[in-house]
Amino acid sequence: MRGIIRLLALAILISNAFYVSAHHSTVAIYDASKRIEVTGTVTSVSWRNPHGRIVLNVEDDEGNVMEWEAEVASISVLRNRGVRSDLINVGDVITIAGQPSRRNLPIIFGTNALLPSGYEFDFGSRTAYFPEGKNGNIVGYETPDVDVSNAIAAAEGIFRVWSTIMSDPAAFPIFKGGYPFNEAGQQALDDWDPNSNSLFQCGNKGTPLIMISPIPMDFVHQGEDILMRLEEYDARRLIHMSADARAPEEHSLFGFSRGHWENDTLVVTTDHIAAGYFDHMGAKQSDQISIVERFIPNTDYSRLDYEMTVTDPVYFTEPFTLKRYFVWYPEMSVHDYECLERY
Repeated sequence: MRGIIRLLALAILISNAFYVSAHHSTVAIYDASKRIEVTGTVTSVSWRNPHGRIVLNVEDDEGNVMEWEAEVASISVLRNRGVRSDLINVGDVITIAGQPSRRNLPIIFGTNALLPSGYEFDFGSRTAYFPEGKNGNIVGYETPDVDVSNAIAAAEGIFRVWSTIMSDPAAFPIFKGGYPFNEAGQQALDDWDPNSNSLFQCGNKGTPLIMISPIPMDFVHQGEDILMRLEEYDARRLIHMSADARAPEEHSLFGFSRGHWENDTLVVTTDHIAAGYFDHMGAKQSDQISIVERFIPNTDYSRLDYEMTVTDPVYFTEPFTLKRYFVWYPEMSVHDYECLERY
């Protein structure tokens, strides 16, 4: 079958395309205002973090074969949304729809795939794209076969695994722009080069950007302190609960956090942060930034509201607050991230 590459104008992006792009800064590489379709034979499939990779041999009308690469949702995102990743295999002839390269390279950010069976695979959004798919049927979802009894028994207050409803803008992403920049902050944003920044590398999200993560995190006791474990990049934030805790002189990627309880709400103040980028779209932060976070559970601990108040006099005119929420799914757990560099 000859490959087909079609360019389609988009009025509205499907939810997964926007959310995963926002998560890992793929907006710097792919054009979210357009959609293309690429048909070819699968030569390799790699499910990994921060993104999966599918390689296709695409043949044009003259018989010339070109290798195309599709970057797709990470294995952590698929696992968190109950998506099986074994429906695309080497030798399959498939069509992948997604966002094209901004630099006219043979790469695509894939959001949907039309399989040889005629069914559609969507990488986690549950949104059908292909009209020729079998009655809009999306395949690949399953309910995890997990014994949740131990997770339920071990859950204690906020000490449990928290997940994200990625399709709800109130939950994800938390960084959406519109911050109160001062002149220096706006200039730093204007000077940002999206094609060359450290966020494309594994493990370079610091506080507070790591809190954009849509994949599981939990809180565990570590002596008198609290350890926040995030699956993304295997990030670990230690929250010192002693009033006598003192920050070291040096700054670090996640900073120095002190916590206290206000009834059932965990309040965390973090400073001594050395993490250049405030968000995934080029906003900067200084080493004078401080963050006050509030983790607010509902009565039955099925939901955890999150508020982040940011103060940084170097780049912002005034403090401001961002909000999101997490949910408790006892079948979820925090896995090893095993990140591989994008390029």
